[in-house]
Amino acid sequence: MTASHAATTRPTERKVTGWTVLIWLGSFFLVMLVANIFFVYFALSSFPGVVTDRAYEAGQAYNGEITASRAQGELNWNVSGNVTRDDDGIARIEVSALDAAGNPLTGLSVEATLQRPASPEPARKLVLHEGELGRYAAQAEDVAPGRWILQLDASSGTEGETFRSQNRVFFSE
Repeated sequence: MTASHAATTRPTERKVTGWTVLIWLGSFFLVMLVANIFFVYFALSSFPGVVTDRAYEAGQAYNGEITASRAQGELNWNVSGNVTRDDDGIARIEVSALDAAGNPLTGLSVEATLQRPASPEPARKLVLHEGELGRYAAQAEDVAPGRWILQLDASSGTEGETFRSQNRVFFSE
């Protein structure tokens, strides 16, 4: 009698009422609201949104940057670099500079700027010193792992020839 009675018993059906739908909709929108508040809070606390303090002036200087880029291309300099970071947090920047004929470029004024992208942390400016002919080097201490932007500026003070390069660098732990 129990086996046949269990086979014929159906589970109780729950009816969907207006209150059930209202609770489900309210719960859904509450979860979305909490998630949005969470994302907005962390977006505003991690990146202030300011890329440059003088956006108008940077826009006005844009045509000058295009002209300088074309002049740099006409120099046909071959500038290559190597950036490493050891376990102690010391970053080493080494740059080799050759002219169009493959001869070392000597006597250049070479500066490097290390900056975190999208971070209010101040940039680190380094002056690279010439060792061998056409090879320049510098090092920076306490460089944290992660993404960095490396900007190199090299100029031959007498003729006004300049070279600029901007690269993204990633230092692992």
